[in-house]
Amino acid sequence: MTQQQLGDFGDFSLSVVVTSPPWYENCFLVLHKPSQAMAVVDPGGDAERIMDVIAGMGGKPQVILLTHGHPDHLGAAHQLEVAYGIPTRAHADEAPVIANSSELNRSFTGQDQKGPASLETFAAEPAETLGDAPIRVIHTPGHTPGGVCFDFGPFVLTGDTLFRNGVGRTDLPGGSEQQLWDSINRLLGMVGEDVMLFSGHGPEWNVRDARRWWRMVG
Repeated sequence: MTQQQLGDFGDFSLSVVVTSPPWYENCFLVLHKPSQAMAVVDPGGDAERIMDVIAGMGGKPQVILLTHGHPDHLGAAHQLEVAYGIPTRAHADEAPVIANSSELNRSFTGQDQKGPASLETFAAEPAETLGDAPIRVIHTPGHTPGGVCFDFGPFVLTGDTLFRNGVGRTDLPGGSEQQLWDSINRLLGMVGEDVMLFSGHGPEWNVRDARRWWRMVG
């Protein structure tokens, strides 16, 4: 497992913790520097290591945000909820996926998984905040029914909707290839070309390069 400070983006500082195999999932830590409020996005596992990185950053965790509810994106949520007394927030359409997460994890790894205990759901595309900074929620169904991307302005966390030169799988329960294609088209039309895209697995890229690639394959 690795960790990396990805840089400062206006009022935000962004770091990533790449979780242990088999998932190698990107858990993002978003620090709102003026308020020191922090969001933990997609804590897929390795709760103790994530907490060590949080301590080193000096922020105050306020919320866990899920781009979607697959087991590789929420494995550490319960421990972090208890440690910091914070809720986990996800799209309402994702509730069945989250409820099935332990069963899906067992099918991949043979192990049960404890899901979020303090789950809050939201409908549509609400206005979220971190400190006093807005976070735009973009509903991007396709990989899962309630998948979302979190737009912080200079960067967007895309979960498993869109990877660098790749897209999320649609063969798991609730997946839809047509919805995913429509979601990616919409997402890439909503954000500026210099915005950075950080996905749930693998490296980042910018919207300009993503649009160029998508015109060739989408």
